[in-house]
Formats: sequence, structure tokens, C-alpha cells
Amino acid sequence: MTASSAEPMFSTPRYATDVSRHTASRRIVVAQQASLATRLLDHPAPTLLLCLGETLPGSVEQESLPSSEALYLRLQMLLEQAQAGTRLYVCGDESFLWHVHRLAWQAGLLGDEIELFKQGARRRLYCVHCGHFQDIGREGECTCGQCRVKLFVREHFSQRLGAYMGVCIDPDSPYAPEVQS
Repeated sequence: MTASSAEPMFSTPRYATDVSRHTASRRIVVAQQASLATRLLDHPAPTLLLCLGETLPGSVEQESLPSSEALYLRLQMLLEQAQAGTRLYVCGDESFLWHVHRLAWQAGLLGDEIELFKQGARRRLYCVHCGHFQDIGREGECTCGQCRVKLFVREHFSQRLGAYMGVCIDPDSPYAPEVQS
């Protein structure tokens, strides 16, 4: 493969924009908001919608769960029992997407059996100095919620961690300022 024909490598995730028409024995659609997942439900395979709080009118089988933790536990149980041919479609912000992706990967789904549809601005940040995870918006700088170091949010995304990397803004002062009492 020559350099000109090689696929470009990106660190930031690329998300699906259209629903694939891959065959599936069963489809599980996981959504932070059911209303944002309606376009993912039009498919001939049996489909189950797992969502937070709300339900959709219609004939699709759906389960509304009261919290993210309850949704994650229910999904984990479904994925552990899933048969070959199950496909997963996930709709939500990046923090949600990559948490669900990690659960699916741990349950044995392959990357091409999972489709991610990004909705919302919330994303996950990993502080490379103390290992703390926190949710942020679109800002390019923030303060670590644990070690208090001022961080620059790099556009480098770790799929393993499901987070962007936060590095110290001032390498000459890599520690949080002392708190005066």
C-alpha cells in the first residue's frame, strides 16, 4: 500500500451518520433519549430499545430504565445472553457511547457489530497526571476535579479508555497551586 492510497489515521472517533443495513438476528438500540433514536428503529430484524426515562409510541419492544446504572446492568445481562448475529446501535453523548461500547466489547461483541451515533456535547476526559476521569463539554481547557491541575484537552482520544487526554497546560508548573488557608 502506498502512502497516497493509505487510509488516514485519526485519533478522534468517527461516528456513524446513517444506519447500516447489515443483517442481524437481533438489534439492540441503546439511547440516552429515546426520541433521538427513532431513525435507528426502522429495520426488519427484531429490535429492542433500551433508553433512559422515556418511551416512544409504537410497536417496537422497549424498556425504559430509571438511571444510567440500571441501563448498563440491563444491557450487560442482555449482551451476556446474546446470540451470534446480534448488532448494537448506541445513541448518546460521547461519555455514554464509550461506556456502552466498553460493556459490549467486554461481552464479546466485535467492533463492526457496534454502531455509535453521537448526540450531545458531553465528553469524557482523562487526566494523565492522576488518572481521574471527568465529564466535560466542548471546552479546550479545564481543571482536573481531583488533582486540580489546569489541563489542556488534547484532541487525542483513547478508545481503550473512552476518553480524551488532559495534559498540564504549563509543563513548568505540573502541580496544582497550593491552597492558601
